[in-house]
Amino acid sequence: MTADWLFPALRFAQYAVLLGLFGSLAFRMVGLQGVTPFLRPATGRVTMLAALAAPCITVAVMLVGIARMMGQALGDLDGATITAMVMTTDMGTAFLARTALATAAAAVLALGRPARRSQIIAAWLYALALLTLAWNGHAAASEGWPGLAHRLNDATHLLAAALWIGAIGWFSRLVWTAHRDPARIPPEPLLDVLHRFAPLGLALVAVVALTGTINAHFIFGIENSLAVLQTSYGWLLAAKLALVALMLGCAARHARAAAQSAGASGREPAKSRAGLAQLRASLVAELLLAGGVLGLTAFAGLAAPMAG
Repeated sequence: MTADWLFPALRFAQYAVLLGLFGSLAFRMVGLQGVTPFLRPATGRVTMLAALAAPCITVAVMLVGIARMMGQALGDLDGATITAMVMTTDMGTAFLARTALATAAAAVLALGRPARRSQIIAAWLYALALLTLAWNGHAAASEGWPGLAHRLNDATHLLAAALWIGAIGWFSRLVWTAHRDPARIPPEPLLDVLHRFAPLGLALVAVVALTGTINAHFIFGIENSLAVLQTSYGWLLAAKLALVALMLGCAARHARAAAQSAGASGREPAKSRAGLAQLRASLVAELLLAGGVLGLTAFAGLAAPMAG
């Protein structure tokens, strides 16, 4: 048998890489126009490394998942078993599509020119790769039209969450740079972008909350919430909701910090820098909480909602 921690750890890595790649690339295109002149057009080294890792992680998740379902050690899997699972199941079809999309996106980022066009194409490919994750986990257990509705709702949930995480990641990086080197990224346009992000941020949070509630109803039925809270799945779900609530608290905190910094910008440099430092700490905390949410999601997707 494979180690109990390996499969959820790989699921976490897959969520983190695919959501992070789509979120960072897509949000750069739609949410950072005000600071685009201060960004390097080329694809960053971290993004490129993540893009190269994504297909490898996808293959690892599939192989370890098959070994787990068969009750075998990873080294004991044979080609016939792997082929049968990949070629004859919805999970296998989703795996093939996800691997192809992630590989194509990495190639586009590495070889595509100009950089902006290649990043747009890669963002679309990663969006499609995220859609295939809805054909795994609890959403894959539903069949017929309800199953399709569950999968599409789950895909919407993932895309909105990815954009939210991408925004947090970008703002963390940019505020950090603006605080340390204002000559490289002036605080004024960055704070303006942060202020303009508020409506989009609220919309993303609303979509994540709504689709998450619908997912819960598909999985166990909202009317069964109290019973589910007596299970390990319920505890994981409750912990996930608690972390999301803390993320919202961080979002409110750095919204206030951004407003204070914008008001002091140009008139009170020391107060502006203090506000940027507070904003940086709040954003980094929110990013770490997002990592915790992804970790809990990786484990919750393997738990039975109505089992002890």
